[in-house]
Amino acid sequence: MTTAVSFLESLKIHRVEMPPVAAPVWLQTLQSEAWEKASEAGLPTTRHESYRYTSLRALAGITVTFAPPSPWEFLSEEAANRLRELLDPAGLNLVFVDGAFVHELSGAGHEVDQNGGKNWSLYDAVHIEDLSEALRGPSAEVVQSILQDIDTARSKLPTPLAQVAPQESTLAHLGKAFMNDGVVIHISENCAVPTPIRLVHVESGRATVAFTQHLILAGAASTARISETYLSSGHLSGTAVTQQLPDDTTLRTHFSDTSIIMAPNSTLRHDRLLTSNGNLHFGATNVTLAAGAKYHALSLNLNSRIGRHDITAMIDGEGADVTLDGLTTAQGEQVLDTHSSIDHRVPNTTSRQLYKSILKDKSRAVFSGKIFVRRDAQKTTAHQQSKTLLLSSEAEIDAKPQLEIEADDVRCAHGATVAQLNQDEMFYLRSRGIPRAKAEAMLCDAFAAEVWRSADDVWLESLVKNELSGFFK
Repeated sequence: MTTAVSFLESLKIHRVEMPPVAAPVWLQTLQSEAWEKASEAGLPTTRHESYRYTSLRALAGITVTFAPPSPWEFLSEEAANRLRELLDPAGLNLVFVDGAFVHELSGAGHEVDQNGGKNWSLYDAVHIEDLSEALRGPSAEVVQSILQDIDTARSKLPTPLAQVAPQESTLAHLGKAFMNDGVVIHISENCAVPTPIRLVHVESGRATVAFTQHLILAGAASTARISETYLSSGHLSGTAVTQQLPDDTTLRTHFSDTSIIMAPNSTLRHDRLLTSNGNLHFGATNVTLAAGAKYHALSLNLNSRIGRHDITAMIDGEGADVTLDGLTTAQGEQVLDTHSSIDHRVPNTTSRQLYKSILKDKSRAVFSGKIFVRRDAQKTTAHQQSKTLLLSSEAEIDAKPQLEIEADDVRCAHGATVAQLNQDEMFYLRSRGIPRAKAEAMLCDAFAAEVWRSADDVWLESLVKNELSGFFK
C-alpha cells in the first residue's frame, strides 16, 4: 500500500499544480472521473491475478517530474544529431520527446516520394494531428468518438477480462486522467500509405513520468504500416546500448496507450519495439476489427527494467484476421510481461499467436495469452504458441496460454514449451571450432529470428540487431 500511496500522491500533487488548459467539458469530465477511479482503487499488487508476477514496487522510487515545455530544446546537439541519424530516411517519422509530439523533428525522410506514385499524395493517404491540438480543436469530437468506441468494445469483453479488480484497471485510468500527448492518425479509405509511419519515442532526461495516447483510424480498404519505438537516452548518447542499468540511476516510467479502429477490409501492420534500458514501461494496445480487416502485430520487448504490454484484439466482423507475434529478451533482474487477449465474437474469423522468450541470469518473463470464442463464432480458427529458452537455472518464465470456447464448430489449439539450448547442436558447433559464447549466440539468434525477421522491415531490423548483439554477447 505504501507504494501506491507514494506514487499516486506524487501524481496528485502535480495534477493540482498543473496550469489550467482550455478543454471541452467532456474531456474535463473524462479526466476527473478517471483520476477519481485510479486514486480510489490504488495500484495493483502481486495479490491481483494479472499482476501476480509483476510487482510495481519500483514505482515508489520515482520522483514524479513531467516534461517541461518544449522538452526537445534540452537535447544536446550531439543527441539531436544522433536522433536524426536514427530516424528512417524512407519513413514518415513522428518524434516524441518525453511523450510530447515534436513537430520540429518530425516529417518524411529524405528518401520518401511524397507523391506516392499515385493520384494521391502521402498526406492525402494519411492525416496526422497532434493529440493535444485535436483535443481542443475541430477534431475533438473525432477523438471522443474513438475513445467511446473502444470503451464500448471493451465493455463487451468476456467476464474474465471485463470484471477484474478495480486496481487492475488503475493504469488505464491514469492514462485517461493525464491524456494530452500523442497523435491521431487517420488513414484514408481506399488508400495504401506508401511509406511506413514511425512513432519514435526518446527521452531528454528531464522528465521521470510520461503519458502518451495514440489513436489510429484505418479507413475502409486502406493499407498501412505503423511502428512504435521506445528508446532510452542511451540511444542518443552514441555509446553502446546494453541491457544493464545505466550510470544514471534515475528511474523513469512511460505509460503508453494505443487505440486502433479498423474499418471493413482494412489492413494494418503494427510493430512495437521496447528498448527502454533501466526504466519502466507500461503499454496497452486495443484494436477493434470490422469485417475483412487484417491486423498483424509484432511486439519486441527487448530491454526494460520492468516492461509490460497488454494487447487486446476484439473481432467484430466476419472474415477478419489477427496475427500477434512477440519476442522477449531479458537479463539481470528484468521483468518483461505480456498479456494478450483475442475475442472472436462472430463466425468465420482467424487468429494466430506466436510468442518467444530468451531469458538469462535472474530475469523473468510472463506470457498470459487468452483466446475467447463466443457461442455464435462458428468456423473460428485460432492457434496460440509460447516458446521459451532458459539460459540460466535462475531465470523464470510464467506462461499461461488459455482457450475459452463456447462454439462447437472450431479449430483451436494452444501450447507452451520451455527448454534449454540443445546440447547436440552445441556439440556440433563446438566441434567445428566455434567458441561456446558464439555458439550460444548463434543458436539463440536462430531461435529468435523466426519472430523478428517476420517484420520484413530494414529499418526496424537494424534496431533489433543492435539490441540483440548486446544481449547475445
